[in-house]
Amino acid sequence: MKALVLVTGGRGGSDFFQGLLDSHEQILQIPGILRINNEFLEIFNSRNNNEISEKFIKFVPLIFDSRQNKLERHDKLGPKKNQHYRVDKKKFNFYFEKLSKKKYLNKLAILENLYKAYYLASNRKIQKLKLILLHTHTVDYTKKLFLFEHINNCTIIHTMRHPINALQSPVINWLKFKQGKVFFPKDLYFQKDLAVNGIYDLLNFNKKMYIILLENLIHNKKKVMREFCKIFEINYTENLMNCTYFGKQWWGDQISGRWIGKNIKKQKNQNLNKLKDVFFDSDLLYFKGLTHCIIKKYFNENIQIYKNKFYCKFAPTKAELLVWKNTFKHKKIKHLLSIPYFYLKRIFFLNSFFIKKRILPHSIGSKK
Repeated sequence: MKALVLVTGGRGGSDFFQGLLDSHEQILQIPGILRINNEFLEIFNSRNNNEISEKFIKFVPLIFDSRQNKLERHDKLGPKKNQHYRVDKKKFNFYFEKLSKKKYLNKLAILENLYKAYYLASNRKIQKLKLILLHTHTVDYTKKLFLFEHINNCTIIHTMRHPINALQSPVINWLKFKQGKVFFPKDLYFQKDLAVNGIYDLLNFNKKMYIILLENLIHNKKKVMREFCKIFEINYTENLMNCTYFGKQWWGDQISGRWIGKNIKKQKNQNLNKLKDVFFDSDLLYFKGLTHCIIKKYFNENIQIYKNKFYCKFAPTKAELLVWKNTFKHKKIKHLLSIPYFYLKRIFFLNSFFIKKRILPHSIGSKK
């Protein structure tokens, strides 16, 4: 079975794209992110099938009762936002034991059987499956996945958006979410590095890779999904036009602070008018200069690069000032001490010298 590894850029729509694939009978997946951490790795240290399945349940408990998944709002699915899904754990254990009769299975085969057992326990068929979707979400989890198991038959799907919006949206949403209690200098640097270098970091894995732009998913969804099906030789159905989990309408996560649903196009246009809340004019020059290859390739914009503008590179950006203010507000000593470190790291490492020019992959649903 061919593996699709789904990785996102800053608020790049990976959950939205995964929801569009929810009801496809040829794609095997579990809801949400597959975090490749120590708890995940510990699952595969076991040799007993029952122990493996029990550890998997403890690793991803939210997929067995979505009422607990309040961050992604899987507790508020359906047209009236009052539905959820549940999967019987005993059935899951039973089907995993049944699928795992072979004594010697590699780690990827065990993971595939865990996914299949989840499908069977939720009364879904597995006979027509051709692809397995592994939503690793971040570059770091993706790297750990490839260290965990060598995967030959694999393609990376990178969902992303315009680099400026990929910086603007996380800053606005994370500073608003829980009054900014989880967004500090290290988190801002992560988002900046992801917008500037994320696509190049993924290319370093030397896997077949495609881009899916959030802008295209919003404005040209059918074109994107038709080409996606053609590339991976699976059937196109109209269900691919609906973002669901277990066939129930998904409305977006808590972080966005709004109910997207069918009004996602309107909300996106509203966000485009908020650039000045996050960027000084000099910031826009700076970040557009760093990402000009991406912007030119996927958005047909020619960027004039101001190499000699000293303040563009060394002056604190508006986003940094906002995050520093937030850090002082919450009086987090550790994060306060990190302010100069991540400020200097941004100056020295987020510049054109460290960005290696590479041939950028095709964007599904567009001519690029």
